[in-house]
Amino acid sequence: MPVSDESAAAPPAPAWRRALSMLASLAILALALHALAGEFSAQGYRAIRHAVARIDDARVAAALLLGLASYACLVGFDAIGLRRSAGRVKPLRLVVTAFLANAVGHTLGFAALTGGAVRLRGYGAAGLSLADIGQVVLMSTLGFVFGAWLLLAGALSLEPAPAAALLPLSEAAIRALGAALALGFLALLALAGRHGRKLSLRGHALWLPDRNTVLRVSALSVVELMLAGGALYVLLAPALPQAGGGWFGFLGFVGLYLVAVVAGLVSSVPAGIGVFEWSLLKLLPGVAPASLLAAALVYRITYYALPLALATLLGAVGALRGPVARRAGAARSLWLAIRPWLPHLIALAAFVLGAALILDGTLPKPRHRLSGAPLPLVETSQLLASLGGVGLLLIGQGLQRRSHAAWALALAVCVLMPLPSWLRGGQLALALAPPLVALALWAARREFYREGALLDEAWSWPWLRNLGLVLVAAFWLLFFAYSHVEYRNELWWEFLISGNAPRALRAMLLVSVAVIAFGLARLLHATRAPLPAADEAQLAAIRPILAGADDSQAHLALLGDKALLLDEARRGFAMMQRYGGSLVAMGDPVGPPDVARALIWRFREEADRLGVRPVFYQVGEQHWQTYLDLGLSLVKLGEEALVPLRDFGLQGAQRAELRQAWNRGKRAGLSLRIVPAEQVEPWLPVLQRISDDWLEHKAGEEKGFSLGHFDPAYLRRLPLAVVECEGRAVAFANLWTATNGRELSVDLMRHAADAPKGCMDFLFAELMLWGREQGFERFCLGMAPLSGLPQHRLAGRWNRFANLVARHGERFYGFTGLRRFKAKFDPIWRTRYLAAPGGMHLPAALLDVTRLISLDPRRDDERRPARLPLGAPPQGAADAAGAAMPAADNTRAATPS
Repeated sequence: MPVSDESAAAPPAPAWRRALSMLASLAILALALHALAGEFSAQGYRAIRHAVARIDDARVAAALLLGLASYACLVGFDAIGLRRSAGRVKPLRLVVTAFLANAVGHTLGFAALTGGAVRLRGYGAAGLSLADIGQVVLMSTLGFVFGAWLLLAGALSLEPAPAAALLPLSEAAIRALGAALALGFLALLALAGRHGRKLSLRGHALWLPDRNTVLRVSALSVVELMLAGGALYVLLAPALPQAGGGWFGFLGFVGLYLVAVVAGLVSSVPAGIGVFEWSLLKLLPGVAPASLLAAALVYRITYYALPLALATLLGAVGALRGPVARRAGAARSLWLAIRPWLPHLIALAAFVLGAALILDGTLPKPRHRLSGAPLPLVETSQLLASLGGVGLLLIGQGLQRRSHAAWALALAVCVLMPLPSWLRGGQLALALAPPLVALALWAARREFYREGALLDEAWSWPWLRNLGLVLVAAFWLLFFAYSHVEYRNELWWEFLISGNAPRALRAMLLVSVAVIAFGLARLLHATRAPLPAADEAQLAAIRPILAGADDSQAHLALLGDKALLLDEARRGFAMMQRYGGSLVAMGDPVGPPDVARALIWRFREEADRLGVRPVFYQVGEQHWQTYLDLGLSLVKLGEEALVPLRDFGLQGAQRAELRQAWNRGKRAGLSLRIVPAEQVEPWLPVLQRISDDWLEHKAGEEKGFSLGHFDPAYLRRLPLAVVECEGRAVAFANLWTATNGRELSVDLMRHAADAPKGCMDFLFAELMLWGREQGFERFCLGMAPLSGLPQHRLAGRWNRFANLVARHGERFYGFTGLRRFKAKFDPIWRTRYLAAPGGMHLPAALLDVTRLISLDPRRDDERRPARLPLGAPPQGAADAAGAAMPAADNTRAATPS
């Protein structure tokens, strides 16, 4: 029950648990609705309509007043919780926040979470900490528990007859049970003591407030629950059975009401829909089912819907109070107050409107509303209105996420819906609702700026559950409303003005087909198009930035397959690409630290505009605080090997293996050429053959994004290192040379199938020796994936999973072999991370990055130069290339044998 920092930081439940919870909610709702339908005769729908009509306005007003009084008591729980936490909140903010939190929590269910989110926004703006708000949530939870405890004890002790009629126990036994509950509460008071107590239950810490607080909260809760039960009691009073010459005892009714409330809470169905009503039917067997459901329907309107609308209005007034006091314009103040909530409110309105259009399509229409309209127009309007309703349900979450495509579709649906809704015989209020939503959409059009495609939007579990709840309710209502109609195949083809049942069947079939088609389209939808890659002008513009880069990885921007995000002063850039539901940045932004931090936030804004998750791949430790400020999680991908070059040599036992490979290469006639970027062109046909030969024998495919591939345009932008064997090229690598002289690295590395063994070791040794002579400080060997991860059994889930992949995936990738190869250079290891949203976004981000890297980026054949025989050097290129390495002979001469 208490909210602690540990619980707040706990990771979200696995996907299968949330899916199971969603399916359980839908199953419970379906079972409850099926049980409700079993309580009625064939004319159940008409009986409920007549029962609603018999509830007079005085009882409705009394129920509304009692419900509002109940909410006033709920505000008191927040006041007690804030006083215990020493929180300072102005009275108006306290009343509005508590009222809105309880209204939202009661209506949407999961009050501790939904109401807690409202409290976090309302009280957090007043400076309260998460722990203080947790105390308020705890007080509300304890209040319900203690109040229900006392009321059940009183109901069982003083009015045991209702419970005796339901349980196989005598009234004396039930009185004894009530007394035991009362004694248990007294024991609780004794346990609490004067200063409260902290209890431990199965490793969970439970805080029990002091005795005086328990008494105050319990007394307030008893009053609140009696008022809430009284709101339903006044609606049901004429239908309740008489006992002993008087009306059914109020205290006994409240006890049964509490049982129904608890059943709805336990069911996990939002607001206990269906479960609460079914429980009341079982607990009140003497009440006519139609009268009970009619009273429950009115009770939900007066106790849930109207207080929620009133709380929203109070929230707007509370937000306006400060700006108006400062003589700001009322209209602008109202706009500033509700603007952050607009996408959510409009999405909720669209969802409710869509649900109403679907449910209305299943209900019988009075014949007088359809008279005079041509039958084809009525039938078409029925299908169009239901189709529009399911469309609003499916795109509602896109509105919540500010998708521009969802906005355009919702606006079109709302503009077109009034006429079909009216022509099919619907209510006037339902026909007028779409224009109001369309007006809200148009007024808030600038809030829907994200470019994400609808089919790429990831659905949240709550949204899926709510969609399932609407569909389950619609199918139940269809069969409940037409339970008097005997099903036969001919119903589908009956087209009559009075044919409500066939029209409803066809409408629900269309709704089902639309939902299935939308789901299949999402499953089969290809990934969204990539962002336009940087052109030659942009690549030329970042050359000065690359000149000052400390990390040679920045040269991946020259690969030409990524979009560039430059700062306004052109002092830094971030390279990125879009795939699936992710916008992936390659490494940290390049540039001075202040520019890089600003670019990280700009990248986050760009991901928000596109409606995708922000992902930073292979980032270092320099900006980890900024990534955490963005709300991202950091997971370790592996370690990068850096070889210091200032004192690099092949002497010593640690480099014996490398020294032996270098000596073998020299004996085999291997030598190294450094080809400047401007002289690469003549070598391209030779290197093309080596690359194709390497790909063919390695049975691999080109990679992209984080790895170079054979692209002539890319190779022309950088110098090359070519390994020759007796004048024939057998291997090559393009060089990343940080112009500031700090880091040297290679990207694309290929060798011919007949190259001498160990030629790549020779290549690395020669490059490191050359880099030392050129004044570079370190040589980057690249990352060893999934290396350096903690091995402890209590390590995080990602580390345990990554270690499992590294152990059992060795034959597919060679994680251990790659690290062993790099370790023989005696490097310093630098950690690389993935920064991405946590929860289920993390595996999705990893999958998107993996697919992005795995895309084969090879160009068309016509862009490749003509091929020469394998390994033949280009004419006139040998002398020019050799001039680029004046110190090569001296370096080799100084190397020990």
